[in-house]
Amino acid sequence: MTAALLVLNCGSSSVKFALFDRALERLFDGQVENIGDGLTPRLKTSAGGDDLPNDLSDHVDVLGHLLVDVVPPRAGRIVGVGHRVVHGGTGFDAPVRIEPTTLEAITALAPFAPAHQPHNLAGIAAVGRTMPKVPQVACFDTAFHRTIPEHRQLMPLPRRFADAGLRRFGFHGLSYQSICTRLPDLLGARASGRIVICHLGNGCSLAGVVDGKSAYTSMGFTPLDGLMMGRRPGRLDPGAVLWLVNHHGGDVGVVDELLNREAGLAGVSGLSPDMRTLMVTDDDRAELAVTMFVDCLVQEIGGAAAAIGGLDALIFTGGIGENAAPIRERTTEALAWMGVRIDRDANRLQRSTISTPMSDPSVHVVATDEEHIIALAVMNLS
Repeated sequence: MTAALLVLNCGSSSVKFALFDRALERLFDGQVENIGDGLTPRLKTSAGGDDLPNDLSDHVDVLGHLLVDVVPPRAGRIVGVGHRVVHGGTGFDAPVRIEPTTLEAITALAPFAPAHQPHNLAGIAAVGRTMPKVPQVACFDTAFHRTIPEHRQLMPLPRRFADAGLRRFGFHGLSYQSICTRLPDLLGARASGRIVICHLGNGCSLAGVVDGKSAYTSMGFTPLDGLMMGRRPGRLDPGAVLWLVNHHGGDVGVVDELLNREAGLAGVSGLSPDMRTLMVTDDDRAELAVTMFVDCLVQEIGGAAAAIGGLDALIFTGGIGENAAPIRERTTEALAWMGVRIDRDANRLQRSTISTPMSDPSVHVVATDEEHIIALAVMNLS
């Protein structure tokens, strides 16, 4: 019977899963979308479309179905389970086995990521119910950024707030770790240089990496900061947030919903959070949203390059970064002053290197694989 490693990534409205063998070859994967908010969940797997029972309404229901009816028939014997956990605070800088003490610490961090951590915990609990003897491993999105210098972690506020946990953490760390493992093959000796990685999807961020370690992140205390995203605004004047709270009669919950669900591409365009839709929509609002997205990205790349002392390579990854050639072209054209030169044909064809030989820095498109990083941690710790 094949020994398999299971990876779970429980998001705010989705559950991604993947099975790997001990050689870290992917055996099977899939995703359930549209979980919660009265929506009808949809399951897609590498084996094709699959139907879900009609009574699955939340993460607990979905996870129960996946762990009993979908995954085991394809798994053989599951010998370890790995979870993406969004927030590891200051205490977790590497993957850990999930024991009662670590689970307590992960649970205590839920208020720092209320839209994600409870769902991560739901995945851990579901595995504990269905596979109580199988070891579980937590892999933290914040861990990669623990190497950022303290002066970039702290905010310009009285120190007592940092001591209480208010500091810049950064996210998407598993994606950045995945990219960094592939840079030596792509860049050779320059992989230890100054790299800016742009993770662009529904959530967007970038990292400034030096010698394979995070030195700068666009995201901060929460995933709201930094780049404009599908439904999040990115960087905002704190005064604008205060104005919004006052405008809504002090209802912080309404403003929280606005900033996490109704802003970004969706809010500016009034049409969609999906870059694919906006790029093919003949509407001035769609074009404005795309223009704002690119402008914000260009500014953040410049800021990251300044923070790490220059730029040897620029990497695009994530759903938008890997697939939206027009966004890469518009962004890199605006960075021509930095010496960026793009081969338009290579960019259109999604080549791994899309810059010309005359370009300094070089520019690349690299697919991220967070699940592989988690599976590796499970293999090492279970």
